[in-house]
Amino acid sequence: MSKANVEAITIAYNREMCKRNFFYFVKTFWDVIIKEEPVYNWHIPFLCQELQELSVHIVRRDPKPYDLLINIPPGTTKSTIVTVMWPTWLWTVDPTIRVISNSYSGDLSLDHASKSKDIITSERYQAYFPEVKIRPDKSAKGFYENTKTGARYSTSTGGTITGKHGHLIINDDPQNPKQASSGPHRHQANEHTKTLSSRKVNKENTPVVTIMQRLHEEDVTGYLIKRKGENIRHICLPAELSDNVKPPELKEKYVNGLLDPERLSRKVLDEAMVDLGSKGYAGQYGQSPTVEGGNIIKEEWFRKISYSQFMAIRGKAPVHFFLDTAYDEKKKKTDNDPSGIIATTFVNNAMFIFDAKKLYKQFPDLIKFLPGYIQANGYDNRGSLRIEPKANGKSVIQQLERDSKINVTQTPSPSDSKETRLNAASPSIECGRVYLVEGEWNESFIDEVCGFPLKTHDEYVDLLCYAVDFHLNGIPILPEDLTKESLGFF
Repeated sequence: MSKANVEAITIAYNREMCKRNFFYFVKTFWDVIIKEEPVYNWHIPFLCQELQELSVHIVRRDPKPYDLLINIPPGTTKSTIVTVMWPTWLWTVDPTIRVISNSYSGDLSLDHASKSKDIITSERYQAYFPEVKIRPDKSAKGFYENTKTGARYSTSTGGTITGKHGHLIINDDPQNPKQASSGPHRHQANEHTKTLSSRKVNKENTPVVTIMQRLHEEDVTGYLIKRKGENIRHICLPAELSDNVKPPELKEKYVNGLLDPERLSRKVLDEAMVDLGSKGYAGQYGQSPTVEGGNIIKEEWFRKISYSQFMAIRGKAPVHFFLDTAYDEKKKKTDNDPSGIIATTFVNNAMFIFDAKKLYKQFPDLIKFLPGYIQANGYDNRGSLRIEPKANGKSVIQQLERDSKINVTQTPSPSDSKETRLNAASPSIECGRVYLVEGEWNESFIDEVCGFPLKTHDEYVDLLCYAVDFHLNGIPILPEDLTKESLGFF
């Protein structure tokens, strides 16, 4: 057999295998854009198979079965597979497909599209798929079309893509990790994600594939899960084995508790923890925007005591309540932001929180609720109800002063941010001076306070800061008579 015939057979074989198997295509064209030796950890063929299964519906123009959401750490070849190679493979199967890709940075988005173009124009790709050619008159770095009407359009978060529609939308890292704590930047990323969903050739048929690391509870992943729920196939692959792994059967593929023990070894992850800090690491590598055990405040810092033990030592200590009102008379809105209230007392130089509630009540209902609630929780005329004068807090104070005998006053208006105030309160909590009395509210209280600043609501954070400042400001040490040995804990 002649050399020419061998080459023709080899090309025909590789062409067919590439079209049949996306992972084969990835291995075939890896060195066109990446010179480093490949490491094909198990998650790479797994993701390739996921994308190939979704591709069947894209090619057939079937109603999409779902949108795909992938959470995975940095350094796992996610962009190379999903945003660079997948669109070029799709054109080998159907060169009429139009793809829109997005990233948080315009330069990053252009780089992805440019690498895809490098594959398409490579000698190898053209030998295998000569029918796929870039149109010379439409061959910009981030916007190009082929001679079969297929197209690749790239954009970035906050950018525009007017008049373009795709059979597939890829949203790759829609937010810069360095801006994860910025509410406006998160809002922009979420709004841009919403805009991308309108750039579909057919709303029933065009899937959106989002691939990112977790950055915040309200990042694009949080937005999509909350908004679309069961219409999303969610793949979550944290760097270390945890309950966050989705689908759960993939836990069996972790080696010594690691997703990729070669590229994301224990040493690499430890270094990432140092570089990013616990909050950054929890999101980007753990795919959990709340640090296990807490962020500013750690769960283990709170001392815990049963209700019966609390009642045995409380005696006649007065009760002070702290209320954070959310209702705004001008906006007439209570559906998103609740009011919060906690019941506290001070015994033997320690603060005890023995009840906490979130209240979705409008002004008249809140006024009716408060007297009965505080009386049921041990209020007498030595105690107080302390209210932050924001939203309609002043109106609540005025109404209660007029219509009740409650000792109601306003807490000082804070001049510092919540984060600053919680950091100031943290030493009192860390040294064991704040007790939580056993109750069904414990879990939600701990989750919110220990999850701050990455949780949706923070009413309990405000209330805790006010209470610590009121009860514990200036108290240096925990007294000897309040210890784990003397009280016991649940």
